[in-house]
Amino acid sequence: MKPIYLLLTILCTSFCYGQNPMSSKFNRVSQDELNMKVYAKDTTAHAVILEEYGENFFDVENDRIWLIKHYYAKIKILDKQGLDAANIEIPVYKSEKSSEYIKNIKAVTHNPGEKNELAEDQVFTVDLNSFYAEKRFTFPNVKVGSVIEYQYTLQSPYIYNFEGWDFQSDIPKIYSEFNAKIPANYRYNRSLKGFQKLDVNEASVKKGCFRIPGIPDRADCELLRYAMKDIPAFKEESYMLSKNNYISRIAFELSEYVRLDGRKDVYTKSWKAVDKDMRKDKDIGAQVRKNKFFKNKLSDEILNEPSELKKAKKIYAFIKDHYTWNGKYGLFGDANVRQAFQNRTGNVPEVNLSLVNSLLAADIKTETVLLSTRAKGLPTQKHPVMSDFNYLVAKVTIGEEVFLLDATEKLLSFGLLPIRALNYNGRAMDFKNPSYWFTINPYQENRQNTIVSITVSEDGTAKGKISQVNTGYLAYQKRQELLENDTETYLDDFESSLPFLEVSDYEVKDRTNVEKPIKEIFTLDFDEDGFSNSETFLDPFFLKVFSKNPFALEKREYPVDFAFSRVYTTRFLMSIPPTHEFANLPENQEFTIGNGKAICALKTVQQNGQLNMSFKLIINNFYFEPQEYQELKDFFSKLSILQKNTRLIIKKKNS
Repeated sequence: MKPIYLLLTILCTSFCYGQNPMSSKFNRVSQDELNMKVYAKDTTAHAVILEEYGENFFDVENDRIWLIKHYYAKIKILDKQGLDAANIEIPVYKSEKSSEYIKNIKAVTHNPGEKNELAEDQVFTVDLNSFYAEKRFTFPNVKVGSVIEYQYTLQSPYIYNFEGWDFQSDIPKIYSEFNAKIPANYRYNRSLKGFQKLDVNEASVKKGCFRIPGIPDRADCELLRYAMKDIPAFKEESYMLSKNNYISRIAFELSEYVRLDGRKDVYTKSWKAVDKDMRKDKDIGAQVRKNKFFKNKLSDEILNEPSELKKAKKIYAFIKDHYTWNGKYGLFGDANVRQAFQNRTGNVPEVNLSLVNSLLAADIKTETVLLSTRAKGLPTQKHPVMSDFNYLVAKVTIGEEVFLLDATEKLLSFGLLPIRALNYNGRAMDFKNPSYWFTINPYQENRQNTIVSITVSEDGTAKGKISQVNTGYLAYQKRQELLENDTETYLDDFESSLPFLEVSDYEVKDRTNVEKPIKEIFTLDFDEDGFSNSETFLDPFFLKVFSKNPFALEKREYPVDFAFSRVYTTRFLMSIPPTHEFANLPENQEFTIGNGKAICALKTVQQNGQLNMSFKLIINNFYFEPQEYQELKDFFSKLSILQKNTRLIIKKKNS
């Protein structure tokens, strides 16, 4: 489940260069690079990074220490799809009091016999939100066959943003090198993540290389150099966690800063220290001490409910109905549950800490669970890294049962977390006792049961009905689909994929009652010709589960994660008159992975004019290791073939 990584704790150091040493690499494009037509080690590549260099160090300017980052890259455009590599976006972090700066942007497009330089007015700044902006530009006169190169310097006041270097990206790289030079009083943890190995791993110490004006003592430095060659592109595919878990990179994490007077600012703390800090934190710990406020908001009917489980469900429904989530996570922002409750809207901690407070006010054992969303990445478990966390939910214990609750989405049922929160482990806290890691197990009863019934009359006309019931996460996804589309659009999309029939009536039950399964009933009218021809072909899988194989990579080095287990069953019932007969019947078949990790089966029974086909697809394991990928890929290939090749032939009997 965990990505491969090597963790090394080190004392890092660096010093200021003044000028960007990578400038000497600029404008050196060879004829071989211009003539290059394809990258031999990945002939499918649309572009390739020929060489890439980065360097991080510290500098002093205006009596302030800055983190300086130099970057240089040279890229070959191999086909039209590779032209996207000519659109550059450089992220810039900012706050109300300070900001990072991008300086000395240079970019050149090289074509045979000419080159075009980027003009200053072709660089734009785009504000994304209150914390991030981007510098954006597009290379001039770029075309298939161009070699493009660019460099820039980033100056940052945020020393904790010494985050490291991504060796891997969505296009392959022939060579990538990262250098680091950091003063000895900055102490970092560093780790090599991903599946690629370093070709260069060097470290040395330079004495007295960093000096702050006015202070006579000089700091020693550690000079670091890492490089990789022939780095394959990281190819994303369906059913995966964040690529941040698997992409090959060197990561740095500031653990300690030693001041010149010997005092230390500790950034990598023990969980015991974090627990103590969290009790006082204004956005988390302080917000959980609002029980009295929320007790006054709960009705007597809720507070006097004798069943703890029913009481918890009523409180959950109350908070969920009261709030409209504003779409923001904001774990360590300005959380204020009182104000959020009055406004009836809030971010994740405001909504879910209101839930925690209300449950505690009703004397229900409740803890706060900090976690990282699937899109962000798996949290570090070796030691606390609070920046890993961007989300929180409530953990409720009633008797022997444990429920994880999230009140941000109205379509969630009790005990169902949003899929974004299904990220294996969270840190549970009650702000009194020591915190601990808690395993996040997805809800298991996720089923889709479908019954298709078709009746053919003697004149060849046909009518049918589809009844489909979804539970668990499959019900949650169905309700989301129905919420995003009005009924007419939803049915139009349904009919457009099935041109041989029309939905004459549609009914949905318990669409808004999220505590119950959702049931849809479609009444079908087939084309007037129906089954009046001498032979009629019918696809019994016109409602397909996984319409195509989602796995297409030759090799996948990271796990497959379906988020939750699921079961799909379909019963296809067909009745034909004595004037017709089935010319063929699908063969019974079953195939599996391992000891029932995934099962697919088809069974057909036919007697006289009655056909009963039963299909099931069961994915018991939602997680598969990389070494199971080929078997999983083959399994879904068989599923695709089964659904594609299964056809019924209904023909008229000779009179």
